[in-house]
Amino acid sequence: MAQLIAKMTTLQFSDTPETRHEVQLRTDAVYVDGKPMQIRKAAAGTFIGTLNGRTERLLGVAHGDTLYVQLRGRSVWINRVDPTRASATSAAGGAGASHAPMPGMVISLLVAAGQHVKTGDALLVIESMKLQMTISATLDGEVAELPLAVGQTFQRNDMLVLLATPGDAA
Repeated sequence: MAQLIAKMTTLQFSDTPETRHEVQLRTDAVYVDGKPMQIRKAAAGTFIGTLNGRTERLLGVAHGDTLYVQLRGRSVWINRVDPTRASATSAAGGAGASHAPMPGMVISLLVAAGQHVKTGDALLVIESMKLQMTISATLDGEVAELPLAVGQTFQRNDMLVLLATPGDAA
């Protein structure tokens, strides 16, 4: 993860569906929304961060351009900002499809097919590399497909859930 951080300069993450935070990596510190945060490596996958005098333990896993971080029992992912790839990624994924960021296993299903959900609603919990992540709805709609069951494993880019909006063709 330290090597990944050294290469990046600007990243973004979201801790709720309504918010986006900007992360800038400089030589003196990591800046989150303009505030400096000192980060040091404690052990493999474990980091200690200090922001406004408060020390926090972070668990992190890097995969490609994405950094998965667990803080205070919540998981967030931090994406490298690359304007040359942003439009291609959004066009290829499909608006209502959520795909696996890395291989893993389904821990729990929080919704059922046919259920109506709103943006930000928790859909399922997955585990990848000992890190649990909640997959949330990216739009308002109906759960059209949940192709995996609890305990089932999946590979990177496998579809985890598909949401349909009222305007989608059946």
